[in-house]
Amino acid sequence: MNHYSSTQGLVINKKNIKESDILITLLTPSQGKITALAKGVKNIKSSRIGSLQLGNLVKISLYTKNDFTWISEAQTITPFFKTKKNLAQVNLLFYFLEIINILIAENQHIPQVFEISKNIIESINQNLVKKYLFNEIKLLKILGYGPTPEIEEAYLQNNHKITQKYIKQYFESIIEKPLKSNELFR
Repeated sequence: MNHYSSTQGLVINKKNIKESDILITLLTPSQGKITALAKGVKNIKSSRIGSLQLGNLVKISLYTKNDFTWISEAQTITPFFKTKKNLAQVNLLFYFLEIINILIAENQHIPQVFEISKNIIESINQNLVKKYLFNEIKLLKILGYGPTPEIEEAYLQNNHKITQKYIKQYFESIIEKPLKSNELFR
């Protein structure tokens, strides 16, 4: 059955397919994590490529047929890279997107994860470390893991560096492997 829909989404992953196509992974408010093909998006005439950048909040039009989804239109609502970012902000964005991409299964919808993720990306964009950590802890709770006592104690003591270190270690223990996003900036 053919189905047209429109939704908002956070671009959390991209994978090149063929010469001009990209497979886009989005986190949406109602469908959760979905993957859709942006056919011909890398063509010089395509206006969608700018909208489908990592960390962007976009409004997208989707076409679904036989359990496969295509992006027919994409419009940027909030671009992540509109202003100049420092290396720490880019690193945090890639780190967070890697976590979401690993912990949320395809077509899995968990209430509040979209809003929390949107708040986390907004916090990174505005360089608001305390708000970022607050939402990261909130994400742990929503996903059912809850923060460890060390994370809560470091957060309450406003020790942001140690809080982030503990949260990263906790996420790595949950996924049972080291995160790769930090390797990009060594």
